[in-house]
Amino acid sequence: MDGVVSLWNNWEVHVLVIVSFLLQVFLLFFAGMRRRNISAVSRTLLWLAYLLADSIAIYILGHMSLSSKYSQHQQLMAFWAPFLLVHLGGQDTITAYSIEDSKLWPRQLLDFAVQALGVAYVMYKYIAGSWTLVMAAMLIYISGVLKYGERILALKSSSMDNLSKLVDKMRWREAHDQKKPYSDRSARWDHVKKLGPEEVLQGAHDLLPICMAQFVDYKFWPSPSQCNAIKLLFDAKGCMYEVIEMQLSLMHDVLYTKAMVIHTRCGCFIRAITVVATITTLFLFQSSISKNSFNRIDVIVT
Repeated sequence: MDGVVSLWNNWEVHVLVIVSFLLQVFLLFFAGMRRRNISAVSRTLLWLAYLLADSIAIYILGHMSLSSKYSQHQQLMAFWAPFLLVHLGGQDTITAYSIEDSKLWPRQLLDFAVQALGVAYVMYKYIAGSWTLVMAAMLIYISGVLKYGERILALKSSSMDNLSKLVDKMRWREAHDQKKPYSDRSARWDHVKKLGPEEVLQGAHDLLPICMAQFVDYKFWPSPSQCNAIKLLFDAKGCMYEVIEMQLSLMHDVLYTKAMVIHTRCGCFIRAITVVATITTLFLFQSSISKNSFNRIDVIVT
């Protein structure tokens, strides 16, 4: 029994870091299943992965801040800390499991501040000395801060209070917009026997404020152009079910993913920074390997 405990103490961080990474991969590829009617087993697995992804990352960061292994071994393990901050930023495919999660964005903001400071402490305590590794860790740290902040912003944007304000802005914009988006489409679509998926999706986007208003119990009266769109899509072309299906899919993205953030200039900026930072970090780490005699298993995990 003592041998098992000793073995776990030696490899605990390695195993949990890999598990944290695998949970992120699982959420990336399978969180989209929630769009469909899935079994209770699949929903339970997604729920567990969603909860464990944060819990494991936070546990590892706490363990790293208290660990006291020999310096070179701990130096490379501490390099994993900013990657865990990226993990806490979550995947674009899921930010909330239920609508109530969005209400807790202030708590997530507090967790973000604590974890960001914790990662900075681990980096300061163990990585100092290897400037190549320090630069690489700083780049990933910046990526982690941006990704985690993006997640909190997405949660805040999908809260019911914020959606009510958004619908109100959309209503005001629609009422004061002199353009009639469906005036040109009416003439073009009238000659088509059946609208294609792209036209239906465009209609679902244009009518999304009406659908969104139902979720927040907001009395939203369609504008003349939106009434024209409803007539075109529902009566003339018989696309009612397709429009409703696409609108529900769009609402899923609004409520449970980072869609409200990633399709903005801020979201594009974050993606550009994180991609460049990750690629640069890879080259810096390769350079650092040649200058230091790191543990082989630590290098493989990294």
